[in-house]
Amino acid sequence: MKAAALEKYTVRDVLEYRGSPQLHHSVSDNSTIETALSLMHVHDIVSLPVFSSGGYTFVDIVSVYDLRDYIIKSKTEVEFQLLSGRPSGNPTVLQDTVAQVVQSRKHASQEVSAQMPLAQLAQLFATYHQHRVLVTGYDAPRDATLQVPDCGRKRGASIDSGCSSASVHSDYAGQAAVCGLTQYDLVRFIQHHNHELGTILDAPVLSVAKMHASLRPAAPNHLPHVTVRDSALHALRLLCDTHTSALPVVDVDGRLITEIAGTSLRALCTGNIGLLGKPVLAYMFGLRLPVDSPYIVHENFTLSQVMAGLLRMNCRRAWLVDREERPIAVISLTDVLNHFL
Repeated sequence: MKAAALEKYTVRDVLEYRGSPQLHHSVSDNSTIETALSLMHVHDIVSLPVFSSGGYTFVDIVSVYDLRDYIIKSKTEVEFQLLSGRPSGNPTVLQDTVAQVVQSRKHASQEVSAQMPLAQLAQLFATYHQHRVLVTGYDAPRDATLQVPDCGRKRGASIDSGCSSASVHSDYAGQAAVCGLTQYDLVRFIQHHNHELGTILDAPVLSVAKMHASLRPAAPNHLPHVTVRDSALHALRLLCDTHTSALPVVDVDGRLITEIAGTSLRALCTGNIGLLGKPVLAYMFGLRLPVDSPYIVHENFTLSQVMAGLLRMNCRRAWLVDREERPIAVISLTDVLNHFL
């Protein structure tokens, strides 16, 4: 790593800084996509542990981005509803099961050891585009769990933020817990140790944003974006095609208005699925999503300022804008971690 001071830390240190990683919410593999989205929306989380329908076996972690890609790639009856803007009365892709989503993915959640060096964890997140991992070999305190009546495993109360993952605890004494960590958890840990990092935090924002050339072009009009005239369906397909978590929404002059993120799908249900055929702002208003100004930065910002802003505002990305407030690049949590490798 460029930051030698971080090389002494391991995944265990990140877990211990985060606090006892406990579980609030989970879904069974026979739950519907609509149920999973609703649970994520109500509790403002982006991923859920999946258990077998009997409740005894941990299957995987499913994220809102997995659900987004599955929905957008679906060729079922939902296509009519998306394009017509009205329900047809037939079952939609939202009635497919979480198990179908897990089976459709190319890659399962990565498992890492609690003893893994922090540098390797950062590389998993930044280079291989994992946004959450499973951690094995971590002995959580016994008082970190609480019994859930309908399940044969012990689960705990979550400390999930909007960006956090979740954890699973074994019911058997002495057996290691299986925990989840996200990019956000790691960036928080690094920021906590910023006093050890020296001048690397003084890097200009442009040097952080230059990673992934296909998504960080020199010309503003080449940055993947949507206009106020584009449909939500177009926006979500573009998110899926570019493997990004959010896109800038711009006006006719290219100025940044807001952002549309894959997490917006959490508010989707059978009754409002037709909103995906509406213009992006109508879709957001229809789902009662906040149409706020996103976190923006300028060329004179440093990495330290960007990291502090991301964590203070609980954001997953910062938009770099020019003097006319046109977005020219995006600095994601992945980019921040990439800079330390």
